[in-house]
Amino acid sequence: MSGPLLRGIIAFAFAFHGVGHAMGIMPALGLVKGDGSSQNWSSHSWLLTGLLGDTVSRVLCVLLYGAALIGFLGAALALLGWGIPHEWWRTLAVVSAIISLLALALFWNALMMLFPHKVGALAVNIATLVCLLVLH
Repeated sequence: MSGPLLRGIIAFAFAFHGVGHAMGIMPALGLVKGDGSSQNWSSHSWLLTGLLGDTVSRVLCVLLYGAALIGFLGAALALLGWGIPHEWWRTLAVVSAIISLLALALFWNALMMLFPHKVGALAVNIATLVCLLVLH
């Protein structure tokens, strides 16, 4: 497989994964309704909502999922050399994967359904970290 084709495929995967984080923002902005229980699509955090309250928890949900969204889109653009220095793509991808994992850990129900949303997000994040930090 040629280098430009592989870069294009990886950039598409990063962009698609990044846009998927918009789903995590939707319940925090009230675009979808849930009762906050662990069975519903919600911005309820098992750790933060009880400690910091619903409003702060929702803001943190938006910030984490939003940062992952922007970071993965930035990694895709950098990988293609479109407007962001190419050298930044690895750092953006690794940091975004860590932020995404943190968002998933704290706000598990911000993404609806177990598969493909949650399992797929975990798989892409773990694959990104393994490929870039372990396999180089």
